[in-house]
Amino acid sequence: MIPTYTEPYRDGELRIGWASWDNGTFKDRSIKYAYRDASGKISRGSPELPFDILIDMMMLAGAQGELRAQLRAPAVAFDLTKASVDELRDEKRRVSIALMMLVQFGMEFPWADWNGVYNELGKRVEEVKSELGKRGIS
Repeated sequence: MIPTYTEPYRDGELRIGWASWDNGTFKDRSIKYAYRDASGKISRGSPELPFDILIDMMMLAGAQGELRAQLRAPAVAFDLTKASVDELRDEKRRVSIALMMLVQFGMEFPWADWNGVYNELGKRVEEVKSELGKRGIS
């Protein structure tokens, strides 16, 4: 992979870039979690994924209920201005997962009107991003 964007994540980095299998056409992009090995260096064995497979993996995880455990949310929306940074990050993650699952529901039930819920969840994500931005955190 030739990284074009890198962001610290947990004990390693998230990387987006030109895929290792790109044949020089600069068309194939991939993403990877570059984790640290026992010596503390980024592992060469960190796998990279094409985005279409990443989406399929997320859809499978959602369909198998693996993501629902990540959605443990309070029964009511809480005041974001009083939330800790960790609470804001958790809320962003929960709502983003819910949005992804809603997209899946929309594909499975295209005749249903999901717009209201989608807009409400999207608004919450933007509010969380805004609050993180006010605190100088991305």
